[in-house]
Amino acid sequence: MAIVRFDNFSFQYRDSERPAVANLDLGIQEGQIVLITGASGAGKTSACLAMNGLIPQLYRGEMKGKVILHEEVDNKTYPVYALSRICGLLFQDPDAQLVAPTVRDEIAFGPENYCMPPDEIRARIDELVDLTRLHRYLDRNPHYLSGGEKQACALAATLAMSPNVLVLDEPTSNIDPIGTTVVFDLLRKLVKDFNLTIVIVEHKLEELMELVDRLVVLDQGRVVLDGNPREVLEQVEQLVELGLSLPQVTLLMARLRERGFPVPGLPATTKEAVSMMKDMLPDPGRTRRAAQAIEFPFEPAPRVNGEVVVKVEGLRHTYDDGTEALKGIDLEIRRGEFVGILGQNGSGKTTLVKHLNGLLRPSAGRLWVMGKDTSGMTIAELAAHVGYVFQDPDAQIFKSKVFEEIAYGPKNLGLPKEEIDARVREAAEAMQITSLLGRNPFFLSKGEKQRVAVASVLSMKPEMVVLDEPTTGQDQRGSHEIMDLAKALNQEGKTVIVITHSMALAAEYCERIVVLKGGTLLLDSPVRETFAAVDILKESALKPPQLMLFAQQLSEYGLPGGFRTVEEAVEYFVRLKEALV
Repeated sequence: MAIVRFDNFSFQYRDSERPAVANLDLGIQEGQIVLITGASGAGKTSACLAMNGLIPQLYRGEMKGKVILHEEVDNKTYPVYALSRICGLLFQDPDAQLVAPTVRDEIAFGPENYCMPPDEIRARIDELVDLTRLHRYLDRNPHYLSGGEKQACALAATLAMSPNVLVLDEPTSNIDPIGTTVVFDLLRKLVKDFNLTIVIVEHKLEELMELVDRLVVLDQGRVVLDGNPREVLEQVEQLVELGLSLPQVTLLMARLRERGFPVPGLPATTKEAVSMMKDMLPDPGRTRRAAQAIEFPFEPAPRVNGEVVVKVEGLRHTYDDGTEALKGIDLEIRRGEFVGILGQNGSGKTTLVKHLNGLLRPSAGRLWVMGKDTSGMTIAELAAHVGYVFQDPDAQIFKSKVFEEIAYGPKNLGLPKEEIDARVREAAEAMQITSLLGRNPFFLSKGEKQRVAVASVLSMKPEMVVLDEPTTGQDQRGSHEIMDLAKALNQEGKTVIVITHSMALAAEYCERIVVLKGGTLLLDSPVRETFAAVDILKESALKPPQLMLFAQQLSEYGLPGGFRTVEEAVEYFVRLKEALV
């Protein structure tokens, strides 16, 4: 039985030029675990919102067709508060659904509104905090928790309603790698212990392939692929063309198969890929001898560093609530470097970079930017040197038109109108948002807002660019476009600092990695060295990208453990094959 059914469903938002979902026919069977993926703007979130009636009851627009739950419940006429007991929705941004002053109250909020007996509510709270590991935070304000803890709290509050269907809209988009693993492990426990139908919207395919029964790919609001996850994954070229983030080992084996390697099928996990590669290689001794003839890495030596543009000595920062976010950081960054700052949620990454443009001031210690002590500089003076793109674009955007948002900085520099217009156009073209210049940024998608925020910084032409999670809400294609832009800025001589939870992007684009843990500096080294330090990374809830884990597990064959990109790995194995002849 289809517990959720889309019948020729279409929806177009009021201010949109095209439907977000178009003629969608999709049935989700009771007890299934369905992974829905697709590029940004494919209609994934709109489909989620329709399942529990937020579309069309809260989000206004033109709706056609039907969304039916339990074969008889219409999402258009059944009240949202009642639908929430059938279909629980976990938002991509947990702050959008957290309303209570404490975690305890948040979990109890739904059951209390349905007048459940107090003993039953307390029992549900006990069960759910045990499931989500929130015991220590019961009396904390959920808005002050880390991204992963907020997501766990929102999930517990959703499950407190005992829904038949659980819909999770990118539940790990703001969470560190180990936190992502925790969330997915939690889903496995839900599948085992609860009789739930689960719909997951995610870009991170590699960790879900063994969990889900079905993979649905959307494009422009329509289903383009639907079936067994392994069978869908075989459609590599179509998935790449759609801009999806495939597991690195899947793409590697597909590319090796194109180069004549006897690849029997495409793996999704590191374990599968390692086993497959061992079957294709001769014995370890012979492979090691061939590997010694290959010079690796292939890229040129790092550029000579310029003068120090950021110097931090003993930097400490304590927030008003007593939280000590930085505990004595010493750090230098030189002109022209491309630096990645990594760490688990709450490790101090954002706190650190906000000191670079004066949004935060040290509680102790000293900071120099461009050779000047920041204690004597205003935010406006620092902003002329350091462009900062916020993690949450809504915290940065405030104008009613995209054009005005991008133009705001240049206007405050006192530039003539012609120069302002030229800078706006240049930044908009770089971020591919020229079609949005007349739109209200508050009505854009999160990915589009992120592009607007980046463009508003680029229009200032700063010497240093700080990007705080710039790829949040972006698909694979959009993420690479933003990081390619950051790389181009770096090649022009700008210093680029990126905070990211994507280990793959950090490995591919950064030259140097700084790892924070609990407000202290845990690691500061070149990219390959950083990701080789697996045990140290674990201390900060990080793990190397899949491709590096794959190579490290083949170390007995003499292979290098530091493949940064799929293309680099393909080139290596092609050379190794030639050396083995």
